[in-house]
Amino acid sequence: MRARRSVLGSLLATLASFPLLAQGSLPPKHVFGPDTTSTGVFTGAGTPLGLACTPSVPLMECSGFLASDVDGTALDVTVRIPADPAPHPLVVNLHGYGGSKHSDSAWDEKLLSRGYAVLRYSARGFGKSWGQVNLADLNVELRDLRSMIAQAIEDPQMGPRLNPDAVAVLGASYGGGQSWLAALQPQFATPAGKTVRVRTIVPIVPWSDLFGALRPNGNETNSIDVPGSYKLSYLEGLFAGGARQDSERPYLNYPDYLFAWNAYILSTEPNNLPPLGTQIVDGIAGYRSIWWQDKFFKTVEHNAKKGVAQMPVFELQGFTDDLFPLPEALRMYRALKELDPSYPIAEYFGDIGHPRAANKPGEVDYALDRVFEWLDFHLKGAGTASYDVLAAVTRPASVPFDAADVLRVPLVDDLATASAAEDLPGEAVLTFDPANLAGLFSDPFVFTGCEQLELACAAPPPAFVPGDVATYVIPAAQVASHAGLAGGPFLVAGQPLVFFHASTTAYRVQLDVRLYVTAGGDSTLLTRGTATLDSGSPLVPLGDTEVHIATYGNLIEIAPDDSLRLEITNVDSPYIAPSRVPSVTRLSKASLTVPVRPPFR
Repeated sequence: MRARRSVLGSLLATLASFPLLAQGSLPPKHVFGPDTTSTGVFTGAGTPLGLACTPSVPLMECSGFLASDVDGTALDVTVRIPADPAPHPLVVNLHGYGGSKHSDSAWDEKLLSRGYAVLRYSARGFGKSWGQVNLADLNVELRDLRSMIAQAIEDPQMGPRLNPDAVAVLGASYGGGQSWLAALQPQFATPAGKTVRVRTIVPIVPWSDLFGALRPNGNETNSIDVPGSYKLSYLEGLFAGGARQDSERPYLNYPDYLFAWNAYILSTEPNNLPPLGTQIVDGIAGYRSIWWQDKFFKTVEHNAKKGVAQMPVFELQGFTDDLFPLPEALRMYRALKELDPSYPIAEYFGDIGHPRAANKPGEVDYALDRVFEWLDFHLKGAGTASYDVLAAVTRPASVPFDAADVLRVPLVDDLATASAAEDLPGEAVLTFDPANLAGLFSDPFVFTGCEQLELACAAPPPAFVPGDVATYVIPAAQVASHAGLAGGPFLVAGQPLVFFHASTTAYRVQLDVRLYVTAGGDSTLLTRGTATLDSGSPLVPLGDTEVHIATYGNLIEIAPDDSLRLEITNVDSPYIAPSRVPSVTRLSKASLTVPVRPPFR
């Protein structure tokens, strides 16, 4: 997409950093090629179809297999309905990657007790469902979703007890990504002509741009044009964890193209241009991410201009989730608010989600109670709805969750009330070393594994590999003073920003930042971020460029005697795959901007 003539070398070197600096709130225009899917194989032909219902007090439960209208694949389904015969709002609860219809089933009991019917099914290739995994594809798994809803609505035993005009789609992680995509077609007809209306979606720790989540490049709105580096530990952990081993389903639940994608990712430096690289971009961004669905944003824009009601969204995202971090929520929130300032979207941010998140039971219950209140209003017209932003202060894992730690603000940008800009003097040189292990104990999988084994998981020393980590220490009292806050503790509230001047003869450099809070001799990872610089051609060096890295963000209390420690490196492995391109990068004129607010309790 960029010119690659050497005569334009100096111009390209100057422009290389622009995608990192000029980020709008809306997705850029991008034309995608054809989708890549696998359907019509291992469909479970011969599997008895239909749901057997067992009416009982206090509910009816119907289970069995239903054939998707995509290709006849038999999916394992359960529908549970309260005993009251009146039509009930229907909540579809979608499971996480590698899970099944039985995952997190405790949520269902709370929904049933509030008068909701619950539809659960194992996504194709998972649980006892047949077929192969297609990574929440619009043309496969999202059609499966509509097919399962339609068949439940039309079932002569269940249909009269379900309200097709009051449906919600809720899901966590893999199911959260699908929940966002369900907003593309909130109203559809069943084969018999009944109208189904999805009135609200609740994405829980989801992706909004799966490509940006798995291959971040530092640009929250355009994950495509500058190829970032993959989150290696997560990617391979998920790939291995989702491979099903089931003697009753003796076939590979992954199609060939997923093995090809994974092999390409592991064996090459990220590149969009080779055919397989293009196929991955088209498949993951174009057909598995709500962010790149131009139709969705055009609908929002049209509704705003015509005064048509928008699809209400309640999203839950984790401050400490390094797989689907805060930017997954922020990109959608900001885009929707730009198109429609009164868009009905609410957010809950906390210590929830994928590792490093603590997922304290008290916080999970608190967040789910907010979800149930949301559903009561939007499906039953009961109670009230708040479109505020709720954000819970991140406390150490040993500290129980306290609802008094939840901050309520009208808008995301109200999380911080002030900011401090800290100049970081001196120069540093980063010498590329893919064997650098400085990021080992900041890796989410290693971090979580250590906690489960009750081992000490302190961060490594600042210069674990001398010359490969530029380290800056800022006293907390200095940050508070520069922000105009009174002495005492304060909250880092939002996304700290890192700026610096970089000079390198390489054409491609990965730059990573980690921000710690240090109390005494202990350091806690507050947040992290990454950016990729790429001239577009091995013949065009990057030269001098200004770098801006937005970290993922957090809401965390800092004591007056604490300090912040910023590390800048070009290797944050195994969390992010190290670049294969050798480089030496000189850093200068570094600064850190910290969004803050006083404690609110």
